[in-house]
Amino acid sequence: MPPESPATDQGADRLILRGAFSTAFGFVIRLGARFLFLLVAGRLFGAALFGAYSLAVAVLEASVALTGLSLKKTLFQQLDRNTGSGPDHRVPAAHIVIDAAILVLAASVAVAAAIMGVVAVLPRSVLAPDTATALFWIAPMIAGQALADILFAATRWTHVVRHEVIGRSIVEPYSLLIGAVIAYAAGFTGTGLIIGYWVGNIVLNGYALIAVRRCFPRFELARYRGGRLIPALRELLPNTGTDVINGVFTRLDLYLVGIFLGERWAGIYGMAQQLRTPLRHARQAFDSMLVPMVARTLSISGNKATVDALATAARVILAVQLAFLVAIVAAGGPMLELFGHGFSAGYTALILLTLAEAAQGTFGLGDFLFVYLRPKTGLLIMLASFVACVAAAIDFTPRWGIAGAAGAVLLATMVQAGLRRLVLRVQLRVRPPLAPLWPPLLAGAAGLGVAIMVPGGTGAGFAPATFVALAAALGTYGAVLWLSLRLSGQRLAISGFASGGDQHS
Repeated sequence: MPPESPATDQGADRLILRGAFSTAFGFVIRLGARFLFLLVAGRLFGAALFGAYSLAVAVLEASVALTGLSLKKTLFQQLDRNTGSGPDHRVPAAHIVIDAAILVLAASVAVAAAIMGVVAVLPRSVLAPDTATALFWIAPMIAGQALADILFAATRWTHVVRHEVIGRSIVEPYSLLIGAVIAYAAGFTGTGLIIGYWVGNIVLNGYALIAVRRCFPRFELARYRGGRLIPALRELLPNTGTDVINGVFTRLDLYLVGIFLGERWAGIYGMAQQLRTPLRHARQAFDSMLVPMVARTLSISGNKATVDALATAARVILAVQLAFLVAIVAAGGPMLELFGHGFSAGYTALILLTLAEAAQGTFGLGDFLFVYLRPKTGLLIMLASFVACVAAAIDFTPRWGIAGAAGAVLLATMVQAGLRRLVLRVQLRVRPPLAPLWPPLLAGAAGLGVAIMVPGGTGAGFAPATFVALAAALGTYGAVLWLSLRLSGQRLAISGFASGGDQHS
């Protein structure tokens, strides 16, 4: 259980960084598994089958945003109420987790059944055969992914990060990889990726259950009655709506690529999406600890102090993400071609997607305030950016192919960032400071300039020029970042968050 005695802000900041570094280390391990999986998927199964698999997984992940009922974020509030002085304080924390798991599983089963039913009755002319097969058989895993999110959120409430790191970074990706390779070797060339996904998901949930059992040693099942979260469903709906729109929004471009351009281009675009995921992981490395810390800082220090603290976190996240962007501009083409012939056609799309991810990763931290203070406003902002993305993608994708789809994502992300900043100023009377972002932005501009001027990133294979471009661009980025931080008196550090006590990672 989290201790009740207050801790210093420095303790909270160290906790965030410690949890972020633990999670980031896990993402490095996961990146190795992802790299191997993409090699297997691209070279053994090909762009078309990988495209069908990517479309099915995109539908699954968007569905998890609905069936998760926003509990991945709001479960912390439910558990905090349980340990406080409110009416639920006598309920064991494990029972709150069980309530959440039951609700999530019920919603997941309903959505998965609906998807499978629709796929079964759709004419073959509407959905490509490989995509229909992948979508039908991967739909039941909506329950597995949603349940794993809830279970790992519960372990993070106890401030034990290592279980999610091990589960998401080692257990899941390597089980998926091994399952896919064995399935291919056994002759399942058309469904091997789906079989791998099932294996990874089942093994992940087995590990998650063990982790929850360790974090909550007393389940007291004989006392369990249930029903405590059902009256709170109305409270969960605005954040759930935001999550659903965000889930569809972040995958809408892939859906439209599949519709307009077919499975092969969806595979190439899906590979570009996969290569930009380290940026998302860099942001998620901080999210696991930022979510509870933002809630606590809001209640203790208020809106302005929370926004100022988030600005320091944004500086660190942006510095990490811009390093990835510089590397992708310098060597993105050869990187893509490693996974199979023709994948380098996604180079321009990869750059645009990476830019969008960096913008969302940095400026999207303001969403935390909407989750706790203005959930309906957060929903409206997400809805506006979703409409912008739909309109732009429908117009851009037929014209410019996968680069147009990626451009629509970047445009919608900037619209969302602008609306978020406007609402924070008008409704919450806070203005997120931009000064902490200037050092990484200046360094990023310098590194990108070198990456563009030194040829090497657009080719179809690694060459000496590629390594020269990569080393020169990253070296310039690092040098300018160090110099700009020294001259501005800033540090790559997080400060200003309040803590509830000493925790363990």
